[in-house]
Amino acid sequence: AAVLAFDRLSQASGLDGSARRALQQIAGDERRHDAMLSGLWSALPQIVPDAAVQQRARSFHLGLARGGTILHLARIAGLDAAVCTLLSRMLRPGQVLSRDDCVRSVLSHIRRDETRHVVASRGIALAAADRKSARNAAAEARDGLAGLLANGADAFEALGVDPARLLSDIERLPDGLLPQ
Repeated sequence: AAVLAFDRLSQASGLDGSARRALQQIAGDERRHDAMLSGLWSALPQIVPDAAVQQRARSFHLGLARGGTILHLARIAGLDAAVCTLLSRMLRPGQVLSRDDCVRSVLSHIRRDETRHVVASRGIALAAADRKSARNAAAEARDGLAGLLANGADAFEALGVDPARLLSDIERLPDGLLPQ
């Protein structure tokens, strides 16, 4: 979904050349993330996905584009910052995932890239958006992400991540991310 979104966003009208290039670079990063994660997933036991959760996730992703390119980028800034929070929690020293060199390397690489993605999408959004609308869009997106992640609370706990604290932090938009 991220690759498709950034490919589409990089072609949006009204963006200057530097914004287009930044979004094309992010699309490339997301392609690499997909490849790295596919390698990790292939080593995991196969599960039967929950159709209702998949439908909610699909609807969530489709809803991110509401309101146009700039609000979409504000939502992405909020979500990518939340992904950084999630990955940081999972990679804390002593956590289950941080003990595996391969997993730690992949997730650390993704976290570094996502940090750059936050900076790029935030910058584009702040340059063109009504700040209150951008902030509200990002907060709404984070709330939706927390709702989706709540389905995996048991899995987070098994990984040594406090799901209640994680979800609370994901729901809360950091004050400085998209200031009004």
